[in-house]
Amino acid sequence: MADICIFNSAYRDSEKRWMSVDDVNVVTQGRDCQHKPYILFEHKDYPLGALRADFMDGNWYCDLD
Repeated sequence: MADICIFNSAYRDSEKRWMSVDDVNVVTQGRDCQHKPYILFEHKDYPLGALRADFMDGNWYCDLD
C-alpha cells in the first residue's frame, strides 16, 4: 500500500515525514466533490484529531497547513 507524506506548506523549510499507511488508523476514506480520493487518519504523534491526506502520484499527501 502507498505511504503518507506529512508536511506543512506554511513553512518553507518544513521537513517531510513519511509513514506507512499500515502505521496509522484510517478513520474514513472517500472521494471529494472532484472525485479525488482522500483519507482521514489518526496517529499517536498527532493527538489533536484526524488528519486528511489526498492521493496523488501513487502516495498520500497530508498538508498540516
